[in-house]
Amino acid sequence: MENSNIIQVEVDVFLMKKMSFIGTMQKIFGVFAIIGGALTCLGIITAILGVPYLIAGIKLFKSGSAFSYASYTHDSKFMKEAIVNLASYWLYTLIMIIITVVFYIIALLMMFTIFARGQYY
Repeated sequence: MENSNIIQVEVDVFLMKKMSFIGTMQKIFGVFAIIGGALTCLGIITAILGVPYLIAGIKLFKSGSAFSYASYTHDSKFMKEAIVNLASYWLYTLIMIIITVVFYIIALLMMFTIFARGQYY
């Protein structure tokens, strides 16, 4: 009986190049997200959105580094680390989306309340 928890993947030159490209792109976008998250954290209220954005960028950068290492070393440890960090990135991205939707709903309710009361100044 085979162990069903093991996934075997044949790593050829094409897959190594694609994994290296994915790793590079994740690191680039991770840096952009880290910078964007840091700038978003400058405001008091916007820090609520900036902190998950910053953490997501760090997770994406780590995932990219692990993908790059996995493509060169063929070590499953790095592949596992890449997938775990990528999953964390998507979790923090989901948190950011939920916070953004809540902010929009609050802003719409505030605008509706102001306009309904007739106080435009």
